[in-house]
Amino acid sequence: MKYLPGIIGIVVICIEIYRWVRGRWIRHVLEGKKQAKKPRKPVVLRPKSELDCQHCVEEKGKKAKAEQKKAIVAWSERKGRGGRRKGNSTEGYFCPNAECDYFGIRDEKIHALVWDGRHGKQEEIRDLKCQACRKKFTIRKNTVLYRLKTHSGMVEKIMWLLALGVDASALEEVFGIREITIRSWLWRSGVQGRKLHEQFMVELNLIHVQLDELWGNVKSDGQEVWLWAVTDVKTKLVPVLQLGGRTQAMAYRVVHELKERLRADCVPVFSTDGLRHYFYALTAHFGQWELLEGEKPVWVLLSDFIYGQVIKHQKRRRTVEVERRMQVGEGKVYRERLKAAGLSGHINTSFIERLNLTIRQNVSKLTRRTWGPTYYASELMEHLDWWRSYYHFVRYHESLTMKLDQAVERKGRRQPQRYRCRTPAMAAGLVTRRWSVKELLSYPLL
Repeated sequence: MKYLPGIIGIVVICIEIYRWVRGRWIRHVLEGKKQAKKPRKPVVLRPKSELDCQHCVEEKGKKAKAEQKKAIVAWSERKGRGGRRKGNSTEGYFCPNAECDYFGIRDEKIHALVWDGRHGKQEEIRDLKCQACRKKFTIRKNTVLYRLKTHSGMVEKIMWLLALGVDASALEEVFGIREITIRSWLWRSGVQGRKLHEQFMVELNLIHVQLDELWGNVKSDGQEVWLWAVTDVKTKLVPVLQLGGRTQAMAYRVVHELKERLRADCVPVFSTDGLRHYFYALTAHFGQWELLEGEKPVWVLLSDFIYGQVIKHQKRRRTVEVERRMQVGEGKVYRERLKAAGLSGHINTSFIERLNLTIRQNVSKLTRRTWGPTYYASELMEHLDWWRSYYHFVRYHESLTMKLDQAVERKGRRQPQRYRCRTPAMAAGLVTRRWSVKELLSYPLL
């Protein structure tokens, strides 16, 4: 027994020597592999065609029926029209009767609308009447405020705060209105925002478009969702917001919607991250078929189509290297087109990444580590649709501030106005002034 401590010591020393030798040998082998490892060649991606996009195939399969619409004569030009003259302006309103000749026409010089009394207990609500079909209706028809018993000022405040990132449970505690009621208003506002987007976001002329996806979580499904966002760098418009998985089919869907909202001859400059789905989706929509002699038609990318990627290499969740790569087109042409628009000319995705932060700050259901995550994907999309309409028409964007050619004098002791604040919709030429939240809620839409 007296030799046992010595034997144990010798065994421990042998084990430590073995571990040291083994670790050094493994380290030597790994370093040798790193030195012998050749640099990876960039993967060459092959463009796709419109046949790979399911939405393009479905659209081509449908037979477009051209509806012959009869010419509409202005109500003021009709003989024997009867009725009283218009006392107040009815611009922006339309007859909701689908069987009327003036259905959906907002121009007051054409439609037959006149003011016809008022009603309401809490606040005054005006009524309109169509002299062509004799239909009487309220000005809140086809709006968010239609048949709501709550005062419109209260609805305006709550919807404004929802667009600024305040949670519905906090609004219930402050204003004393049930959360289920606030959620119903949010659903109405989401439908309103979607219709408003469909009406205004058409024939867009965008210069530099950036695409990215934002991670989210849906509590009821217990699964991850991705918010696909598209923004224009020059006007800060958000033409596309889609919820879905991080799949190739979803990328096709996003780019297909973007292509539908662009003008026919508009081919912007594109920038994305290193996700391959973007390359296949963009090349499938920005190309054309060319017929060669004695051969089948070949899908060829448009000459104006330019696309760059920003690839971030990460190690242990930290970015260690940023690679900028041209996927389609030349870097020189890329820089020239962006500098001509007043931009830096560098390949970047900083604008869409800043938009992702804005969305997380203003949509409470996407806030990180929140106590009130979204329960359903449809509810999250309704909140996003309402926020997007607020972002486009109500919220001033600091980077869109424009210097006036001549200062505008103002009343009192105020300094002359030298700059004009603009919203994204104003910068894109969709509207001429900033809307209020109440105007957004009370704008009639079919």
